[in-house]
Amino acid sequence: MKKLYIGTAIAALAFGFSACNNEWKDELYTQMVSLKARIGNEGVSEVYLRYNKNGEVIYNLPVIVSGSQSSHQDMYVKIEVDPDTLTIFNKEKYQQRTDLYFKQLPDQFYQLTSPTCFVPKGSITENYPIKFKFENLDLVERYVLPLTIKDDPSYISNYRKGWRKALLYIRPFNDFSGNYASTSMNVYLDGQNSNPLVSSTRTAWVVDDRSVFFYAGVFEERSEARADYKIVMDFSEPVAQPDGTKTGTLNVYAPSNSINFELTAPATYQLREVVDPTRKNLVMQYCTVNLKYKYDDISSVPGKRTRYRADGAMTMARQKNILIPDEDQAIQW
Repeated sequence: MKKLYIGTAIAALAFGFSACNNEWKDELYTQMVSLKARIGNEGVSEVYLRYNKNGEVIYNLPVIVSGSQSSHQDMYVKIEVDPDTLTIFNKEKYQQRTDLYFKQLPDQFYQLTSPTCFVPKGSITENYPIKFKFENLDLVERYVLPLTIKDDPSYISNYRKGWRKALLYIRPFNDFSGNYASTSMNVYLDGQNSNPLVSSTRTAWVVDDRSVFFYAGVFEERSEARADYKIVMDFSEPVAQPDGTKTGTLNVYAPSNSINFELTAPATYQLREVVDPTRKNLVMQYCTVNLKYKYDDISSVPGKRTRYRADGAMTMARQKNILIPDEDQAIQW
């Protein structure tokens, strides 16, 4: 009798282990589709793409199928522009500060290559290519391409907050764009040489492959009147120097005549690279611009112009990992 009980117990255990093993052959979770768009500090996904003067730039947005296994079937995931989400995002984040609102990227600057992203059976992720063209895109405004996965009976969308939507903050870059340390750029009331105004940083935004713009003096970069203070720098071809640096001249001008911009001395720039002494794959790239100019502040005091003089240098430092082939990922933004 005892042998019968022992045999029954062993059979039950064997069945239990078999059942457990079979569970791992099944999908453990509901397979859902999502967009992979990592959210940054401002609640949007920053997308860095090199400015291409000759035409289009492709960005591959990952489409992901969640679960413990690869997808069980072919999927045609529908992707479309979603302006409503951007409107809601702006109102909730910035409320009455409309000057801080992100703008939807105009149609002429992008193309969705297909209404769907094909995810074949057995895959867990596929790229959805989006074409961008930046010529004549004025980055005085901050542009976002808002996308969403459209619901369809053939798949299940991931409704966890942010997973089926992507707010792509488009950040074109070139060799001269980025954040410049500007503590060495002194801004005086014209005719004075003391008590200068200083801004810790100035952001240089892309105009084209060899031009950037920044905002004059210490003017607030998020002000509604910022477009009037736009200063463009065109970088000439640099000349290599014996010490390994490269130098060149700048053509500096203001697109708007409203601030009475005046360049008071020739503008120059210098490029240099420094390899990390312990991590040879890391290269620090420096771009320093030397500027002297004057401009009018036409907005701080309504109806009054105040003349300012700016004199000094600004330096942009960009760290790059030369072992990473994709340039947008190699640069430490």
